[in-house]
Amino acid sequence: MKKNQKGDEIKNFKGKYLSKYFENSKDLLEGLNSVSPSFCLAKWYNVSIHIPTGQTHSCYHPPSHHIPLEELQKSSDALHNTSYKKEQRQKMLQGEQPKECSFCWAIEDQGNISDRAYRSNDVYEPGLIEEALKEKDPVPRYLEVNFNQACNLKCSYCSPHLSTEWHKEVKKHGAYKLADKSHNDPHWVDNLGIDNSPKSPYVEAFWDWFPDVYPKLKTFRMTGGEPLMDKNTFRVFDYVKNNPSKKLHLSITSNCCPPGDQWKRFKDDLTEITEKDAIDHFMLFFSLDSWGKQAEYIRHGLDFSVLYNNITQYLRDQKKHSLTFIITANLLSLPNWLEYIKNIHKLRCEYNTDRQLIWFDTPMLHDPKWQSMKLANEEMLHTLKESINFMKNNKETSNNRFKGFKDYEIDKVKRLYDWASEPLDTEDDIMAKKNFKLFFDQHDKRRNTSLLDTFPELKDFYKNCESKF
Repeated sequence: MKKNQKGDEIKNFKGKYLSKYFENSKDLLEGLNSVSPSFCLAKWYNVSIHIPTGQTHSCYHPPSHHIPLEELQKSSDALHNTSYKKEQRQKMLQGEQPKECSFCWAIEDQGNISDRAYRSNDVYEPGLIEEALKEKDPVPRYLEVNFNQACNLKCSYCSPHLSTEWHKEVKKHGAYKLADKSHNDPHWVDNLGIDNSPKSPYVEAFWDWFPDVYPKLKTFRMTGGEPLMDKNTFRVFDYVKNNPSKKLHLSITSNCCPPGDQWKRFKDDLTEITEKDAIDHFMLFFSLDSWGKQAEYIRHGLDFSVLYNNITQYLRDQKKHSLTFIITANLLSLPNWLEYIKNIHKLRCEYNTDRQLIWFDTPMLHDPKWQSMKLANEEMLHTLKESINFMKNNKETSNNRFKGFKDYEIDKVKRLYDWASEPLDTEDDIMAKKNFKLFFDQHDKRRNTSLLDTFPELKDFYKNCESKF
């Protein structure tokens, strides 16, 4: 049986049980730094494209930037190789740290391994560094695309340009009124020029470009909105069925509870792709930021029982493919963080047998600032410390294959704690806490929810936010 590449393990000469993914990511840093101390392969071979707004970036950390239509008219390759991105590459080659990559520089300043190593490792293959130094218009190995803003949820930290439900809300009630600005103003969204039509120049460019880059792709991932609500997702599935790529890791990032029969349609397509042996591996990424009722509050419109039934059914049915919990680590994630980690461990013990079937990742929420973990005090961050201890006590060993936690998973939660422990500047902290209260007061009124009933652990924090007025 084929295995996800991160599931293969090694022992070093001291007998310690170490993951190849962690060790290779650390070793790759030497190769990256031999080019320059800011060189990152993701800037060359990793791309995320937002079709509705015509924007792109190299990974989720830097802000996305616009793909100029005049560049796209010359070549559909501009979906990835924009003139702006080429400028950032030159900065890296010269040892300059692009401002847009500040997240990684902050992590490295703390002495931790940043995503410069992990994201580079995700695309790395022998000779790729040398190729990057020669290529003017590199072909991506990791491609992520958002075809549509359609989504049946409206997560508290999300935006109308990524959710039609959010768009409906601000169209009805207007923008959220905060201390220093308006948030999710419908006029701002309208001015983005969102185009979900089949005739969008970015959709047309994608389908012109995709056959050219497809043969070299290691990973192709579809996000949203909710990708299972967009017909282009199923067009990709059909393309893959007819164009097998035995090295391809195909994936979607879903809320796992789309409306109608889309979940069944997805499962049927995946079954056919699997039976045709058309890909190496499929990963179902699904977004979930807390557990139970608190998760339902963050991801408004979510029915946790439906989601849990769908993912456990997937785990029972899919013996070849895998699943990753995507925890967008935000302030509201903290109260149930330990319970969440314990449930991941429980599912691993139940479903992981001869390979790693269940994964998780913890990208940090940077914006909006009033939902950032950086607002939390030491007492609130204690759940992260508890979870690190729990993971260490349940670490994967040679006698505990695929059940426990890997070294780099523990490292990522540790760096999350270190990052969150560095507070915002005083003025930003005061403004963010004001906005926390203002936002969630309006949130509860509009959505008939109750922050403090759902998160009683945040009562003292809420009072502290009140005191800022």
